[in-house]
Amino acid sequence: MDIELTEPEEVKADIYEGLAVINRAFQQIIGTINKLQTKGVVSPDYVQDQEIIANDLWARINCHLLSEINKREQDDRNHYGKMRATMERRIRGRQ
Repeated sequence: MDIELTEPEEVKADIYEGLAVINRAFQQIIGTINKLQTKGVVSPDYVQDQEIIANDLWARINCHLLSEINKREQDDRNHYGKMRATMERRIRGRQ
């Protein structure tokens, strides 16, 4: 079943997919550094330091992006909430 998305829906899906890609990438980086440590390529102290740096950056990026995404979602909620209220009044008027 093909569902044709309108532009705002495509943008929203792309935004959330981008967020997921960033989060998966950070998880992979941290996981790979840990694997390299088990193979003796890097020291446990190095891994711990890099995990702290990566987790800090990861959290900062997520906080910023989620703040911006939240603004968009609130705008959408307000916009579509008004549209829904109008639709429901119209439907009640027909009954």
